[in-house]
Amino acid sequence: MQHLAPDYLYTPQGFQANQVISISDDGYINAIREREPETSITEELPGIALLPGFVNAHSHAFQRALRGRTHHARSARDTFWTWRQAMYDEAQRLTPDSIYQVALQTYREMLAAGYTSVGEFHYVHHQPNGVPYEEANSMAEAVIQAGRDAGIRVVLLLTAYARGDFQQPPSPMQRRFCDASLDAYLTRAEALRTSGAALGIAPHSVRAVPETWLHQLAAYSSLHHLPFHIHADEQMAEIEQCQQAHNCTPIELLARNGALDANTTIIHATHANQTEIALLAEHQAHVCVCPTTEGDLGDGIAPYPELIAAHIPLCIGSDSNTRIDPLEELRWAEYSARMRYQSRRILVADEQASPGPLLLSYGTRAGANALGLATGIIAPGMAADFVAIDLHSSSLQGWTPDDLLDTLFFGASSDVFTQTWVLGKRV
Repeated sequence: MQHLAPDYLYTPQGFQANQVISISDDGYINAIREREPETSITEELPGIALLPGFVNAHSHAFQRALRGRTHHARSARDTFWTWRQAMYDEAQRLTPDSIYQVALQTYREMLAAGYTSVGEFHYVHHQPNGVPYEEANSMAEAVIQAGRDAGIRVVLLLTAYARGDFQQPPSPMQRRFCDASLDAYLTRAEALRTSGAALGIAPHSVRAVPETWLHQLAAYSSLHHLPFHIHADEQMAEIEQCQQAHNCTPIELLARNGALDANTTIIHATHANQTEIALLAEHQAHVCVCPTTEGDLGDGIAPYPELIAAHIPLCIGSDSNTRIDPLEELRWAEYSARMRYQSRRILVADEQASPGPLLLSYGTRAGANALGLATGIIAPGMAADFVAIDLHSSSLQGWTPDDLLDTLFFGASSDVFTQTWVLGKRV
């Protein structure tokens, strides 16, 4: 049993001083008690406040290799679609060894930034010509191993891909993403699930899988109580194409096929309309926003006030990993909302609140719920996943317990994080 004694501890009741947190040998929080003279202490943490570890609900680890390399002109007007071609070029170069190396580097960077769990939306499955490796899950297992070696918790969101676009076969650059059949995909998913891997089901998008796949993938996810993640409403072109192909929007198509429930997380929802937002609320689905990537790709700004008014839980993802910093991700959620709606304090729990507590919840507890994890808050029975704030950092100068979260989110970067624990282990 470990007993940690920071200066401050953030629990669902807020920042508390003079607390000792006890961690069982299995890496879960056993108890939180007031510090007394006779209290057993394993480690004193002076000048430290402990937060719950951040949860990165949406990552493509291999895209970290593109950082800084996609800003030269590729066309007269660069968009998400021209960036996608650069991403495809990078994906073609990957091998099991190289995807392990880039994932290992990326996950170490995440840990240093305060992320303790990551949902890896993994879709580079096969050889570049589309032929499966001799071991069909070689690429997925390389990513899982990178997470183990780095020390981060990985939920592998195994991506289903069948076609290049609505009614279009895959392009040569997409072949290695695609399974030959739904049965082939489910066979790989079942092998990972029964091996003990933390797994989620993730049709890439309504563009990438036919309607019949959506229904059966949702059923498999529901049967095994697995997270179900999918990109939707990231681009207006995607919505227009879906309306032409199915006479409805992407989120409406998901609802039609039983693919919206409390296990569902919609990635982006940048251009979701009021009808779609009402469907998300009705089915208790999550939305994962990725502000640094959405800004980098010129996607747009999510309809934050409408999502909040509908009580839809939001979480965050580093997505393309152009930046890896949960404070920056959450800050830009609030700042971009302010710019779109020309108002301040958009992401708040109520009219009198400041953004800090809700932003922390989005970055921790909501992401954990979206991935089906028992983490995201510091409370007995939860995983001992923590990040340590250096309270003496110059960027936090002047903080008080009442405004520390706002000082953190609006005045600091993840450089103020000095230590990270996953399941009670300092990583």
